[in-house]
Amino acid sequence: MATIHQQIKRLEADADLVYVFRDKAKTDSGRLTTFGKDFLHACVENDIPQSFIAKILGVTPSAVNQNAAKLKE
Repeated sequence: MATIHQQIKRLEADADLVYVFRDKAKTDSGRLTTFGKDFLHACVENDIPQSFIAKILGVTPSAVNQNAAKLKE
């Protein structure tokens, strides 16, 4: 039982990190901040799948696709 409890604690800590990251990456209205765009750019340049980027940022895959397309212009 202690092992499951420890794993849950680790997952909760990881989730907290994701929430902090998203707060820095998105505005209250859901638009990407400069930090969010920089993160997206770094991910695209390093061949991170767009679906994965969307999950981390808490946006739709189409939003990632649109922002990634703007990087190529």
